[in-house]
Amino acid sequence: MAEPKKMPSGNWRVRVFLGKDKDGKKKYKSITAPTKKEAKKAADRFELSLTTSCIDYNDLTLEQAYEMYIDSKSAVLSPSTIAGYEKIKRNYFTELMPFKLTKLTAVLIQNSVNALSVAHSPKTVRNAHGLLSAVLKAYYPSLTLNTTLPQKIKPQYTIPTTEDINKLLELADDRLRVPIKLASQGSLRRSEICALQPSDFNSFGVSITKAVVADSNGKFIVKTTKTEAGTRFVPLPSNLIKECRKWQHFGISPSTLSSAFNRLVEKADVAHFSFHKLRHYFASECHAQGIPDQYIAEIGGWQTVEMLHKIYQHTLRDKTDTIAAKIVTMFSANFADDPKDDTKIKKA
Repeated sequence: MAEPKKMPSGNWRVRVFLGKDKDGKKKYKSITAPTKKEAKKAADRFELSLTTSCIDYNDLTLEQAYEMYIDSKSAVLSPSTIAGYEKIKRNYFTELMPFKLTKLTAVLIQNSVNALSVAHSPKTVRNAHGLLSAVLKAYYPSLTLNTTLPQKIKPQYTIPTTEDINKLLELADDRLRVPIKLASQGSLRRSEICALQPSDFNSFGVSITKAVVADSNGKFIVKTTKTEAGTRFVPLPSNLIKECRKWQHFGISPSTLSSAFNRLVEKADVAHFSFHKLRHYFASECHAQGIPDQYIAEIGGWQTVEMLHKIYQHTLRDKTDTIAAKIVTMFSANFADDPKDDTKIKKA
C-alpha cells in the first residue's frame, strides 16, 4: 500500500492498488481522511475487506495476484527486493500465470516446480516457490501446498587469499584500488561503496548510512541501508582513509564497478571470485586472528553471527598448512609422555 499524501484541501489520500484491467491499465481505489493516521487506518480496513468480499478472487489470474502482491509491498520493501520480485514474476512459473487462482492445484504447481528444477539451481527454485507461496497465501489461502522442493546444495565459497588480493592491487588502476581495499579491509558492500561521499570519512574510519540499489525500472538510486545492521561505523587504517579522501571516482555505479573488477580478476589470473567475496575475506581474516564473532558481525553489517559461520566454516586456503601444523604441534605437546606411543624411537 502506498503512503498517504496530503492534498491541497488539507485531507490525506491513499491509493489502494486493485489490479489491472483487460488493457493492462492499473486500477486504484482512492481513500481520503482528515489526518494521515486516519487515512492509513481506513486504507488498511479496505485492504482487509478485499480479502473477504470486495474482490472476487475467482476472477483473479495468478499474474494479477502477483501484481497486487508486489504493489502492496512496494512501500515497505527495498527497491532491489521489489525488482527481484518483478524478475521472478517475469521469468518463473510463466505457464501458470494465465490460470485463475481457483484453477490452480497442488499437482499443477508441483509439476511446474519439477520442470523449473531441470534447468535451475535449488536456490532459484526455492526463491521462486517462496514468492508463489506468499502470493497464494495472500489471495487464495484455501489452496494448501505440500510442494516437494529440490534439496539444498551446500554453497561452495571461494574466498580470495591475501596473495590474490595483492595481485589485484598491483594491477588495479585508481578507480578500483580504493573499492578493493574498502571491501577487503573494511567489509564494505559494493552498493555501500558506490554511495560514499568524502564527507562520510573521518580520522578513524567511515560511516555507512546509505547504499546504491536498482529500482523496479533498473535505475540506480541512493537509499538507506537495507537492514538496521547495515548502518554502522567501520574503522579503517589511516593510510586507507587518506587514500579514500583523494579518490576521484565517488558515485561510480555498481554495474561499472563489477564489470571492471571481473576484468581485473581475469587479467590477474587468480581463481575467479566476485567482488562480494572480498567481504568474506575480511570476515575470515578477522576470525582467524581471534576477533570475536559478534564484533566482526557488527563491523561488517551482518545481522547475525550465524551468517558469518556460513562464510568461514572452512580453513582459508593460504593458512591451511600453518593451522594444520599448529594443531599437530599442540596435541603432540599435550601427549608427549604417552608411554604407549610406539612411534617414538626407543634407545638401545
